[in-house]
Amino acid sequence: MAHSSIPVAQLHRLPGWWWRGGEGVGYGRLLGLGSLLISMLALLLLHPAPAHWGLMAGVPAFHLLAVWLSFVLPWQRWSPWALLAFPVLAMTALVVVTVAVPGLAGVTVGFFVLCFAYTGLFLPARGGWVLLLPALATYFGTLRTVTPELAVRTVFVAAAWLVLAELLGRLQRRQLALIGQLRADNQTDPLTGLANRRGMERFLAEAEQGDVLIVFDLDNFKRLNDELGHAAGDLVLQAFGRVLLQQVRTRDRVARSGGEEMVALLRCGESRCGETVTRRLRTALRTACPGVTFSAGMTVVRAGQAVHDALEDADRAMYAAKRAGRDQLWLAGDPVRGERDVALVGGTSPASRPDSAQRSLSA
Repeated sequence: MAHSSIPVAQLHRLPGWWWRGGEGVGYGRLLGLGSLLISMLALLLLHPAPAHWGLMAGVPAFHLLAVWLSFVLPWQRWSPWALLAFPVLAMTALVVVTVAVPGLAGVTVGFFVLCFAYTGLFLPARGGWVLLLPALATYFGTLRTVTPELAVRTVFVAAAWLVLAELLGRLQRRQLALIGQLRADNQTDPLTGLANRRGMERFLAEAEQGDVLIVFDLDNFKRLNDELGHAAGDLVLQAFGRVLLQQVRTRDRVARSGGEEMVALLRCGESRCGETVTRRLRTALRTACPGVTFSAGMTVVRAGQAVHDALEDADRAMYAAKRAGRDQLWLAGDPVRGERDVALVGGTSPASRPDSAQRSLSA
């Protein structure tokens, strides 16, 4: 296994511009160059008849044109099925070469294996079946006569092509699924199911001007843990994470940044939506965990403001809500303009009471 990774590592040493359009496009270019190499070797070693020199000269020109086009075409906008062009064109070029050099026909079988391997790795499921028809057409195009024995052999060869493409495709999809799951687990808080600190950093990097940032912090959570135990505290965190996720839209993002603190990124463009979400969250939490409250600080990302500066503003406003008596939402002002933090949603419910939390958790 260690030796099999060496060629791949060497290929990735190609300059970055070679991979423009994606990994599938980069390896498609290599497939085309492989077809070009076979054509050039046939021209140099097998000495085609002078009548076919013009045809052989056209094959390299065709390959170079195809490679040039691969750099200018908008692959990212197209379906992955567009990558089918690489094996089809490479096989077609070899058919043209075998017209001038009939002895090269046997080489095409091995090269077609590479084409089906490429299809399994980079095309969607069943890509091998889609490639089979043009592969058989071009393969038979390299043969001068088709005998019954050759037809039977071709059936077995085609089956091997399909099996290779399907096996590689399944392995590739399974690997991508595992990688996706590992990435999700790496960015998810296991207790609440929300994004963790790493996941939060990722979605904060996508924040734009006008987005609303809210920092939530459960009130008196340490006392709740001390009096009722960490198991009760975990249940409260799970309930808070669940109701928070229920109050935001699918395009919004929420995370547990640490301890009893949660962060929400709302893509709404004004602070009013943050007030609305906070009010709904207070009502939902009151139902899920009576007696448990939270303090929150909110800010709107300003033009030219770094998102972590905005997060610090929201955090400062949250602590202002704590100092003002908890169970409140405060809006962060702009210190540069001399704006002060202001209260938007005041607390009207009783202060957090561990005995009330205990009753709600045991209900």
